[in-house]
Amino acid sequence: MARFKVTAPQVVTTKVAGVTLVDGTATVDDSTPENRRALAYFRRKGYRVDTVEEAQPDPAVTAEPEPVEPPARSASKADWVTHAAEHGGMTREDAEKLTRDQLAEKYLGPKED
Repeated sequence: MARFKVTAPQVVTTKVAGVTLVDGTATVDDSTPENRRALAYFRRKGYRVDTVEEAQPDPAVTAEPEPVEPPARSASKADWVTHAAEHGGMTREDAEKLTRDQLAEKYLGPKED
């Protein structure tokens, strides 16, 4: 399916060939026979019909990162520091200042007895 921007010869807000133009423009796709007929009409009557370039999402930017499970509460401080620095939004220096139990509580919540 392609999308098109239709621009009327004059700035008008009206319905033409089943398409509503607002301030002389409309966006129409070619997914239905009615829309294809409307696009052909606009071309015949001198309307400007331009293909709309669809922005392709960058998979690296739009992909959700895989969630990373935090270490076990009883894991070493080194494991907790690594987790905090690589996945927890902390700098390694800030993570080093906390104890293992403080890091575990930050990412796992309070310890339940």
